Amino acid sequence: MGVSSSKQNTDDTDRILVAGRPAIDRCDNMITTAKYTIWSFLPVALGEQFRRFANMYFLMVGCIMAVGYYTDLYESALTPWTTLGPLAFVISVSLLVQGLADAKRHKSDNETNNFPCVILRRGQDIDNETGAERETSILGGKDVIVNLSKSSDTVPGKKVQAKVGFQKIRRMDIRQGHIVLVKNREMVPADMVLLASSGDNGSSYIETSSIDGETNLKLRTSPHLPTKLLEHLRRGKSMKDIAESSEENIDVGIESLEQATKRVARVSALAYPNGTSVMKNPNYRPDEVHEDERVAKRSFFERMSMGVHGAAGRASMGFHNMADRASHTLDNMVHGSGGNDDTFEFLDERYVASLKSEAPNPHVNTFSGLLVLPPIEDDDSPFEISLGAENILLRGAVVRNTEWVIGLACFTGTDTKLVQNSFETPSKFSQLDVLMNRTVLFVLVIMFLCISYLASMAVLSNQREFDNIWYAGLNTNATAPWPYLPDLEAPEWTPDTQNWIQMFFLYVTLLSNFVPLSLYVTVEMCNFFLLYLVYVDVEMYDDRTDTRAVARSTNITDLGQIQYIFSDKTGTLTQNVMRFKRCSVDGMVFGAPIQKQRPGAEEAEAGSKTAFHPLRRLLVGQSVGESNGKKDDQFPNEERMTFNSEMFLRVLSLCHTVVVEKDLDLSDNIDASKSVASHASSTSNTKRKGKKIFGKRDRAASEMSANSAGYGLEKVTENEEAEFGANRTRAQSTGSASLVSGIQTGKDGAPAGFAYQAESPDEGALVSAASKSFGFQVVGRDSSGIKIKCSHPTIFTDENIVDDIKNGCFNPVKLASESSSNLAPVKGNTVAIDERIRDPSSQRTETWSILAVNKFDSDRKRMSIVLRAPAEFGGFSMVLCKGADSAMLDPSVAIGAESLANDSSRESATLNVVNEDYDTGEEAEWVFSQMLGLQTHLGEFASEGLRTLVLGVRFLTEKESTEWLETYKAAATSIKDRDAKLKDAAFEIECRLHIVGATAIEDKLQDGVGDTIATLENAGIKLWVLTGDKRETAIEIGYSSHVLTPKMHVTEVADKGTSFVRAQCAMEFMRLVKSGHLQSYQRSEVDQSDDGFTIANALFALGKCRRSLSRAYGTQIIYLRLCFAKILGMDCSGLEEALELIKGEQGKEKSILKDVVRRRHVRDRAEKTIQDFLNSPEGQIYKRKKGLNDTTASDEMTADNVPSVFAHAKSAREVLEKRKSEGKLSAQEVRSLSIAQLTAHEMEGDHDPNFIDEDTLSLTSFFPVSGGDTSDFDKRRRTVLERLFAVDRDVRKGRLIKHLKKEKRVEALSSPQNNNAAEPTTDETRTGDGPRALVIEGAALKHLLGDPELEELIFAIASNCEAVIACRVSPRQKALLVRLVRHNVTPEPVTLAIGDGANDVGMIQEAHVGIGISGKEGKQAVNASDFAIAQFRFLETLILIHGRWDFFRQSIVVLFSFYKNSLMAGCLVAFNGETLYSGQPLFDQWVISSLNFVAGFPILFYGMFDRCLDKDYIRRNPEVYQASRENELLTNRVLLRWIILTFVHLFAIYYGTVYLLTNGGGVSSAFKGLMVFEDPDFPGDGEGGDLQSVGTVTYSCLIFTLALKVLFESKSIINGEFPPFTCSKNSGEGFASRIAYTWLAQTFGSIIFYYFFLFMYHLIGANSGPGEFSNFVAVPHKVMARRSVNWLIMFIVPACAMAFDLFGKVFSNMYYPTQTQIHIEIEAKERALAKQKNSRRSRRNRTPQNGERNNNETTEQSVPASA
Repeated sequence: MGVSSSKQNTDDTDRILVAGRPAIDRCDNMITTAKYTIWSFLPVALGEQFRRFANMYFLMVGCIMAVGYYTDLYESALTPWTTLGPLAFVISVSLLVQGLADAKRHKSDNETNNFPCVILRRGQDIDNETGAERETSILGGKDVIVNLSKSSDTVPGKKVQAKVGFQKIRRMDIRQGHIVLVKNREMVPADMVLLASSGDNGSSYIETSSIDGETNLKLRTSPHLPTKLLEHLRRGKSMKDIAESSEENIDVGIESLEQATKRVARVSALAYPNGTSVMKNPNYRPDEVHEDERVAKRSFFERMSMGVHGAAGRASMGFHNMADRASHTLDNMVHGSGGNDDTFEFLDERYVASLKSEAPNPHVNTFSGLLVLPPIEDDDSPFEISLGAENILLRGAVVRNTEWVIGLACFTGTDTKLVQNSFETPSKFSQLDVLMNRTVLFVLVIMFLCISYLASMAVLSNQREFDNIWYAGLNTNATAPWPYLPDLEAPEWTPDTQNWIQMFFLYVTLLSNFVPLSLYVTVEMCNFFLLYLVYVDVEMYDDRTDTRAVARSTNITDLGQIQYIFSDKTGTLTQNVMRFKRCSVDGMVFGAPIQKQRPGAEEAEAGSKTAFHPLRRLLVGQSVGESNGKKDDQFPNEERMTFNSEMFLRVLSLCHTVVVEKDLDLSDNIDASKSVASHASSTSNTKRKGKKIFGKRDRAASEMSANSAGYGLEKVTENEEAEFGANRTRAQSTGSASLVSGIQTGKDGAPAGFAYQAESPDEGALVSAASKSFGFQVVGRDSSGIKIKCSHPTIFTDENIVDDIKNGCFNPVKLASESSSNLAPVKGNTVAIDERIRDPSSQRTETWSILAVNKFDSDRKRMSIVLRAPAEFGGFSMVLCKGADSAMLDPSVAIGAESLANDSSRESATLNVVNEDYDTGEEAEWVFSQMLGLQTHLGEFASEGLRTLVLGVRFLTEKESTEWLETYKAAATSIKDRDAKLKDAAFEIECRLHIVGATAIEDKLQDGVGDTIATLENAGIKLWVLTGDKRETAIEIGYSSHVLTPKMHVTEVADKGTSFVRAQCAMEFMRLVKSGHLQSYQRSEVDQSDDGFTIANALFALGKCRRSLSRAYGTQIIYLRLCFAKILGMDCSGLEEALELIKGEQGKEKSILKDVVRRRHVRDRAEKTIQDFLNSPEGQIYKRKKGLNDTTASDEMTADNVPSVFAHAKSAREVLEKRKSEGKLSAQEVRSLSIAQLTAHEMEGDHDPNFIDEDTLSLTSFFPVSGGDTSDFDKRRRTVLERLFAVDRDVRKGRLIKHLKKEKRVEALSSPQNNNAAEPTTDETRTGDGPRALVIEGAALKHLLGDPELEELIFAIASNCEAVIACRVSPRQKALLVRLVRHNVTPEPVTLAIGDGANDVGMIQEAHVGIGISGKEGKQAVNASDFAIAQFRFLETLILIHGRWDFFRQSIVVLFSFYKNSLMAGCLVAFNGETLYSGQPLFDQWVISSLNFVAGFPILFYGMFDRCLDKDYIRRNPEVYQASRENELLTNRVLLRWIILTFVHLFAIYYGTVYLLTNGGGVSSAFKGLMVFEDPDFPGDGEGGDLQSVGTVTYSCLIFTLALKVLFESKSIINGEFPPFTCSKNSGEGFASRIAYTWLAQTFGSIIFYYFFLFMYHLIGANSGPGEFSNFVAVPHKVMARRSVNWLIMFIVPACAMAFDLFGKVFSNMYYPTQTQIHIEIEAKERALAKQKNSRRSRRNRTPQNGERNNNETTEQSVPASA
């Protein structure tokens, strides 16, 4: 991402801005992702083109040719235009490609930068500015009139007013200090502090998916102002008027757009343009701390009623210190004039609000700022309001479900956090380009040696034969006559021959084609077409979004060598759509399972599958019988849910922070000018009677609020505005329970027209499920509490139960066991239940008062809410809690958890059962069975990748409630250690919880993600998931996407301090070293001597030399570009930074150590880190807490076992199976069978057998599971004894290896075991030898990144893991992780990064290949990517098919191009030995230039159309990707084969033509044997020994050889099946894909085109007269039409040359074939077998038809006889 063209402020000090006054000296808001400007395109793009050594080489050769051609310094063998012309064409094509790609970036940037935005500005300034335009959709384009003062001391006849308008400007024109208005569904244009909004208490919801990848809505709050100060700022009243007004009429919750505008204007430069920053006030002392500035004097319950929930409870504690100051008078507040005739002049001494913020930084989750408001009195101090991350809106976020927000722009353009996290758009160089550069260097070395040899031989030959070459004008005697012709005039003799340097340059021009210029043209043209194939591939087309795959870069060959994939999670792997899928209540599972097996893995054993019930069966009533001693007359027991079921649903519907908001996002076409607030103010007179009574409002006011969203933003007069605040309440913004009649619901289960707004998508999914699936609908949340509607009977209508709760005698375990343990059959009718849910008359509204909310934190891993029941339920208090299983099932938290204890020495050990056979009563037995079932179900849920939460409740007495609330109040009002005290209070109340169940939520994956990941892993590609989500969420997604498996040993590295993180990583590193996984770091390896001469030391020295030369070359190139840039007056900052980077690399050269020394330092550092930690106070505390010694502490801190949830589930399942085998059938199992019987009974009669629903799946889960596919077994191999007496089911059923069919048995015995399917052994569990995974937090990475030794250490750990997940990582950390892999692997691996948001841009640009997903998070990732696709699953086709094919194609193109030019240059070198090394070419110069065209078409078509293995075969066998990933075609051995082949073909062509046609072989005067155009009058007409004729024949053999070579290298002569030409729609892949392109290119593009060129050359020379083309006149006629021996040679010589190639390929394929060749043969065999099967099947299909017809005829004939 580029930088703005404006001046950048790089000061690291705090920023100070005046509100409403734009800072012109700061950077503007323009952002560019383009690489070039109109001025920098040519110099920069040309510089990039000449990064290719071949381009630089041909430019230099062209200049050498020009000097030799146009001067007498030396001779040139060829005209310079034969080189400079094609070079110009090649570079022009490349520039055109880059220019078009960058033009698209400019277009996208222009759309972004010119997007219209709205700022608040003085009306007079808008009128005075030419071209300024008001936003007419806001208040009809009218200004807001702001009364600056209403005190009585103003001058009569003068109005103290200011007009504030809404100006439309471009996004790029926003400056820091501007006050910006953003509407609903619009992107925040700059980082800005939220000042006001249409939400409650100035709060706003935003979506930050483009920043952190999370699509759930986040709440942001505006700075909280004291009530009376807010009244002054809203209405301009004096303190005297405010003091006289009634306190009841003040509402701080909602304000209209007009009120917000006036409030902001009265403290900013909008009203006082000449005002001075309040920070210059002499009374402003920022470092002074006042002891009396404490929390506002408001009772605890008052503040709780103001809203600890929703937006109202978000006020910062730093704002309370202004409450005491608000009592001062405002009589001396600033006065002024806007410059109109009826207003005062503004006074210079007036102060306006200022913002002091941190310097620009990339930290998106933090912000530190201070908003300073002007003082009320002149001698008073200004107000200070601390700002944090909850008060800032970041650029890239989208305003959601909020009509409008007003903010103060604090960071713009390059200062925004989004851009700070981005990287400059890199100029990526593909691995093929790197290889071509290296090959060019190698060829140049060979060429230099050849030229040096030829130049030396030329000098020696000229000196030796000087006296014999007088015919060339050489003679030392200047007056000597012509030899043999003394009568002629003496010529101007040349006294000496050319020297070595002159001959060197001559041969440079002659052998310039040693390096193939056509290589880059061919590669670029192939890339163009291959990118087109990506675009038109229907398998990568998403019909839902009408999106094709788009290639934005030409480095497509890198797709064939991918070794690491770095993927974002949200929007890339998942849809971030949470769905409530399953739950565990009363020891039973409700809800159908999802796929939980890795694709291709074996099915789980039958014992691990738990029977389940449909979700709605959770509502089934109790067993028949009185459970509580008293039967409720209103509801029979079978209609009342079990105790745990009801509590479970109440936790879902009540334990959350979800609010009910008016759904402003119902339509995609939102008119953001509509305003609820404005309409409410305009109709306030009709609603003034809507007073609040106990937090409720009358129905008329509520209905008006519900329907007020449909009106526009209208202007409100000053008088109307004064009455607005007293009547608009929070219910109008959030929606109340009384607003909705009936039970109409929205798409998320909320009341119709409303939506649930949750801080996390998990909470939203639970509340939505409670409403849609179970009828517990949350309809409102306000100061009175949470309102829900439901129609289900409740136990709280039982007075005895309520009295027991209040008296502390209530036993939830007893009631839970009694309500679900009766042995009588369960009765209930789900149809009746559904009818009751849908019946509005049966609905009741419950209001649960909120007493306290204990928010979720990473230490407790749970959240809880303290509620008071409605009055009709007795008003008792209860605690509802939900959290992670590890936190909720702790013995100190949950009742009954003491029966299940974890081994304290090892967290991940197996589950220990305390007193397994104890029998203390039915209640204890019930709790024990429930806990075992819950543990089993949690393991099953986790293996499916579902996000689990455990739910619990606790009932409080009045004494317990009162005492704890006092503790909570003291903690909440504490200034010091407030968070710690709140946490302690939460720990105090979150104990003795009764566990009611567990939930399982699915974070829905994108289509095909699991299969794609499995396929890519089978292809040998490692996947790293980099996400901004929390660690628990990332792990759950890892399991659901099959990145993690239950058998993996997961190492979790959380941020527990620098020393702990480093010690944990060091211990894991040492474990891998000692277990043999990191052999290069073992002591025997690192202690080896690094002195003396070794190959490693020689390579190290060569590497230092290479880096030094590379830096020198790069420095010279940058200096050259700097000169051009300064001459053109362009910005040179980027080049200067690159120069500083090179200097920095030079300074780091000393730190580059030998491999042995570096690894020794890493190991020593790891051992020292471990020892330092264990000896530190922190380590001692950790050991004492865990009861460990040094050895066990090291084991404890590393992952040596599978995750505890799976170990506990396995142990619990074993205990349950053991108890069942002993005949101990639990009450839960009895009830489960009863519910299953009820399900089966309801399905009788009217159930469609063709429709498989959840009920059918539920019944199926109770049946015995078959042992899988038995078609591979031969039951006849079972013995009689096995069938009759075998106990083992597999033996009895014949499922052993010896029972397999013969071919399957051989296969099973010869193939290795499947490690993924095998259970880990005890040794593996103990030693950690199984598959491993690493999960690390971004905060922990901060302690490791930046230190080279620690970076190598953590990468060594990650490289030995099958899966790596980095969570809570910032965008910059994502890019650093990609860089970490690139720099720590030798050789550097090819990396791919894929993401869909702006937070992924850094890693997309850092990776070799960047993939952007065209998703819901904007186009930032797509704009910065190399390829854009619509779904993650398309990555399989893009990499395995296109990447692999294209890499094989382009590899052969590169090899063939060098082979082609080397073959021709070799002929020229060999021929110079026959010409005394004079530099005379064997071929005509224009014939030489035609090589790239004549021989280019076959290899061009090969690079476009050749296929190595079919798509279907590659998908079935993804391991074939290993060949391209490991660079099979470009290894040293392959290169050596091509070099040897070049010499063999060179000798065959040269000596098979030149020696046969010269030395008498081509000279003949005989007529016999000549072709049709012989002429007896001219005996020499058939002679062919001249230079042009021999050269043409040799060149023809060269062309034929090259054509045959392309055919030999082709893997698919005809794509698809025979015949290649067909018009059938269903035949193969269609006509276009089945044409024999290679043969067509050979025939028409090479052979015919070559002869066409020869004859056209002849015609041009014949018609143009004497000149440069006349030397070739009649040559084609003479060679092709008059000498039959030429045709014989042109057929025999190429055949002999290719014979060696043929024998070599056959021999290698037979005795040491490549993996690709093996798969080609397997595929061919499969095709043959498939063809045979199809043939036999077609014959069988025809035979029964004939037989059936005969049978029918026989039957017809026999019917009459039988009658």
